[in-house]
Amino acid sequence: MRRQLAAALLVTSATLAMAEEPALPEVAAALARVKDRSTIELTTIGRHTAKRHTRPVWFAVSDAHVLLQAGRHGKTDWYRNLQQNPSVTLHCGSYTFRGRAAVLTDPKRVDEVHRLFLKKYTSAWLLSFVGSSIGRGRPVEVIPWSVAEARP
Repeated sequence: MRRQLAAALLVTSATLAMAEEPALPEVAAALARVKDRSTIELTTIGRHTAKRHTRPVWFAVSDAHVLLQAGRHGKTDWYRNLQQNPSVTLHCGSYTFRGRAAVLTDPKRVDEVHRLFLKKYTSAWLLSFVGSSIGRGRPVEVIPWSVAEARP
């Protein structure tokens, strides 16, 4: 029991320290190059199968963090998977990012993410006028800690 508690404390401390540190320059530079793309490929680890699952998702970039939104009130597989295992991989263009995901619950931050999505995705903004919830999903923040670039 003590080992489990110590391990959980260590992981939590490392996560908090990572969240407070500025992004590596190469991560920030790569995110700046892909931020205007329409989608990013998100890979999570299956909560039941432990297999890798990849799907394209809409995203926004803010302060070298990648912001995602889960539709269907958070009942998407990828959202449930990252709640079980927050380690994720993001692929966009020639870049592959590895990072840690966290569900955002602070109402102020949630509103900020929704505004970023409505600003980036015109279709979500237009549909918001007729009551659509597109662009107003459950927000997730991914803090990338590494990036690799595939060379042709």
